[in-house]
Amino acid sequence: MKAFNLGAGREVLWDMELADKVTGVSLHMHKPVRKNVVLDCNEPWEGEHCGYGSMIFDGERYRLYYRGAGANDGVWKEESGSHSLWCLALSDDGKTFTKPNLGMFEYNGSKDNNIVHMESRMIDNFSVQLDTNPDCPPDEKYKALSLDDLKEVTVNGEKKYVGSLMYYKSADGIHFTPVGILHVKGTFDSLNFVMWDERIGKYRLYFRDFHPLDREHGIEYEAEAHVRDIRVAFSEDFVNWTEPQLLDYGDDKLEIQFYTNGIAKYHRANIFYGMPTRYIDRSPDKINYQYLPDVGGFRPMLIQKHGRGGTAITEATVMTSRDGVSFRRTNEAFLTPGIENGDNWVYGDGYIVRGMVETASDFKGEPNELSLYVGTGYRARPVTFERYTIRMDGLFSWGAGFEGGEVLTKPLTFDGGRMSVNFETSALGYLQIDICDENGEPLEGYSTGRLFGNTTARPCDFAKSLAALSGQAVRLKVSMKDCEFYSFVVES
Repeated sequence: MKAFNLGAGREVLWDMELADKVTGVSLHMHKPVRKNVVLDCNEPWEGEHCGYGSMIFDGERYRLYYRGAGANDGVWKEESGSHSLWCLALSDDGKTFTKPNLGMFEYNGSKDNNIVHMESRMIDNFSVQLDTNPDCPPDEKYKALSLDDLKEVTVNGEKKYVGSLMYYKSADGIHFTPVGILHVKGTFDSLNFVMWDERIGKYRLYFRDFHPLDREHGIEYEAEAHVRDIRVAFSEDFVNWTEPQLLDYGDDKLEIQFYTNGIAKYHRANIFYGMPTRYIDRSPDKINYQYLPDVGGFRPMLIQKHGRGGTAITEATVMTSRDGVSFRRTNEAFLTPGIENGDNWVYGDGYIVRGMVETASDFKGEPNELSLYVGTGYRARPVTFERYTIRMDGLFSWGAGFEGGEVLTKPLTFDGGRMSVNFETSALGYLQIDICDENGEPLEGYSTGRLFGNTTARPCDFAKSLAALSGQAVRLKVSMKDCEFYSFVVES
């Protein structure tokens, strides 16, 4: 069996890829904890259709880019709103955001606003990302992508939408200049993202397209003949792109409608994650709609005029990948619309802002955590963005209950002389790591003993030098009781 080369760095336990033999341990998904409202879209140029957010931490400040749409004048608008433009909000801590007066674009006779991008056409989407390519020209440090044109065509008797993707550049993330169309085939009528992958020396573009429904694997409620999917294309120079390919979900063949992808690279480990919005029209379950929130009184009108606009529900799932093409996705929801409050359980809920960021804990002495952001109140009222948190490295964990469990990993190699673990136990629980040879026999002097507590960085004190095993194929025997094991780090 070929050994995993972990090198030096962090291994997050978001899948069971490292596991060879497993008893009493399973992969646990951890749902985010709702914290606070960080931004209220209550300005005249914002409204009830704000959303499609992207989050960037530039090393100094947190930047939230989002669509301003709907107009706060108390009159119902179609989903595109009376206008569509893009706004910027800033934060020093990631917990509360303010709207800078950018003075760039005029709205209703005034430039006193936080509008960062505006065009005469309706802008369906405008994603902003920070380019980490060390060879990126300074004036292209920030990149933005937007659907430029969408046309309906007929192919083999079937109607299909074909789009084009406009690329914008910016040195400061505020002043954007259009560059041209990216030569990639797709539909692009959603939030599309690009990132530099230093491991392969290429850009990755994740975007929206469609394919015909495979009814054999259609879900119970699917009524449409096509599926909104996620594809990826690669480029070394941001000019020439590979043929797009569908993401691969392995044995999971379910045809799920994904409205967004939200794919990003986790900043603490070599792994990708996505928090896509999934969509389902629950119209067969008509009895529910008289009891669900009426969305500001508009749900009956939405059902009458737009059908699925009033009966469809959206929420977020989560998926992870080691190579950025083959993903393991959850069919259980990661974030649902939440407790019914009059404004939710509607088409438009569950759109998570792309990009988790690290923020300080609200509690003294506790470690940093991961913050993610969600737009709420879509269609019903001026949108508010809310912050949710999860534990550092805590999307998933290897977990065992009171009866205990054990994992023997596949052979792996590492470089470094220190190991620490991110885990939590009960007072009765424990985590124990024994380093074994390739046959799974424990090596003398390489046991942590039973660790207990709740920490994101507990040193592993081995009797013998960990550095002596660098580059040598070994296995880890992980024994657990009433414990969640999130990640481990090997470093020099």
